[in-house]
Amino acid sequence: MQTVPIDPFDAPLLRNIHQITLPTPFPVGPVHTYLMRGDPLTLIDVGPQTPAALAALQAGLAGEGVALRDIERVLITHAHVDHYGLIGAVAAASGAEVWAHPLAQPMIEGWPAYQVAYDQFWLELLLAAGVPAGLAQRTAGLYQRMQQLIGHAPVTRLLDEGDVISLAGAHWQVLHCPGHADSLICLYQPDDRLFLGNDHLLAHISSNALVGPPPPGERVRRRPLVDYWASLCRVYDMEIALVIPGHGDAVADVRSLVKSRFQFYERRLARLLQELRRGPQSVWQLVEAIFRRLDETDTYLAVSEVLGHLDVLENKRLVRLQADDAGIWRYSLC
Repeated sequence: MQTVPIDPFDAPLLRNIHQITLPTPFPVGPVHTYLMRGDPLTLIDVGPQTPAALAALQAGLAGEGVALRDIERVLITHAHVDHYGLIGAVAAASGAEVWAHPLAQPMIEGWPAYQVAYDQFWLELLLAAGVPAGLAQRTAGLYQRMQQLIGHAPVTRLLDEGDVISLAGAHWQVLHCPGHADSLICLYQPDDRLFLGNDHLLAHISSNALVGPPPPGERVRRRPLVDYWASLCRVYDMEIALVIPGHGDAVADVRSLVKSRFQFYERRLARLLQELRRGPQSVWQLVEAIFRRLDETDTYLAVSEVLGHLDVLENKRLVRLQADDAGIWRYSLC
């Protein structure tokens, strides 16, 4: 258990924000949750539904003289397993209200119809990307089995762009920053220029803009890297002294980090254009040209990353997409 790193940054508000780090079974490593003192006593994110994460959460709270039953409100920043999986256990133990973005609600509440579409989406996407059928089925099955790491609870209040909430004794602005997840929200405290950024901007790893199924009521999937690009531009233009992250270290030099992200994306776009000069290719062919030794866990992440960059190129009208007779997407230069 540790507080948010504040050296050399200091702000009185940080005394009310306590970082609790939980283990995850994922390559990203540990995830941070945050105990926000004030009225109501609030927890930001909860970690995955594993015994180890629950024990670490309880121990971290106890270190601050708080029990799980004392939590009055839980704010979920986005509907990824490592951030909301324990919500069922936390809500059951505390009776806390659950706040989240509207696009996170189907996942947090476990809507059956959406879950069926969600599970089907993985396999259909992987096959359309040209992933070999056996690997596609194993990868889709891995993500379906991930449901055992997720509990569910009713969402009490929906948060969206423009809302202002009281947190840790201050007023925070809610910003909808889609990209890493379409449901992702950040919180900004303008007086101290603090930014609760969860996975939107991380110091040591790139926030993969994960492709996902269309939200309820929509028929076309969103383009996460296109959205993330715009969300990064938005953060770049803000006055931010410190980003309080979902993983790893806090970020003080936001603009340098955003610039480095864009440089990475530009290199990846250039590499894809170079590969496409060889002729039309599937997403999987491009994945194999860029990545090596992928297992089931890595396969979807790699497909998602390449597809996200192809979305950017298509949005710039540099590439076009056609499906072949087998339903596999083929990308070519315009």
